[in-house]
Amino acid sequence: MKSALAIAFGLHQLATVVWVGGMFFAHMALRPAAKEEVKVPERLFLMAAVFRRFFPWVWVAIVLLWGTGAWIILGAFKGGLALHVHLMMGIAAVMTAIFVYIYASPYRKLKLAIETKDWSWAAAKVALIRRLILVNMLFGLLTALVGSAGRLILAG
Repeated sequence: MKSALAIAFGLHQLATVVWVGGMFFAHMALRPAAKEEVKVPERLFLMAAVFRRFFPWVWVAIVLLWGTGAWIILGAFKGGLALHVHLMMGIAAVMTAIFVYIYASPYRKLKLAIETKDWSWAAAKVALIRRLILVNMLFGLLTALVGSAGRLILAG
C-alpha cells in the first residue's frame, strides 16, 4: 500500500511539474524571446506549434493529477481531508476549466485564424491564450505552494 501511494505521489508531482513548469517556461522565457526575435506571422505559427505540442501533455497531466489525486485521497486520508487538500482541489478545478476553455475556444479559433491568414485575429487569440495561461500559471504556483507547505501553514 505504501509503495502504491508513493507511486501516486510521484506521478502527481511529475504531472504538476509538466503542466506548471511548461506554463512558466512558455510565459516567462519562450513568449518574450519570440516577441523579441520573431516577426508576425511567423511568431503566430511558432506559438500555434508550441501549443500543438504542449497541450496534449497538459491533457495527460490533468488526467494524471485528477487520477492520482483521487488515488491519494482514497489511500492516505482516512480521517477526512485537510483544508489544504480542499484548496488544492478547488484551484485544480478552476485551472482545469480554464484549460478546457483555452483548448475549446481561443486555441481552436487561433488555428482557424492562421488557416485563413487573419493575422490580427490570430494575434488576438494568442494574446488571450497568453493571459489565461498566466492566470493558470499563477494558480498552479499557488497550488504547488499549498500542496507542499499547506499542511504546515494551515495547521493552526
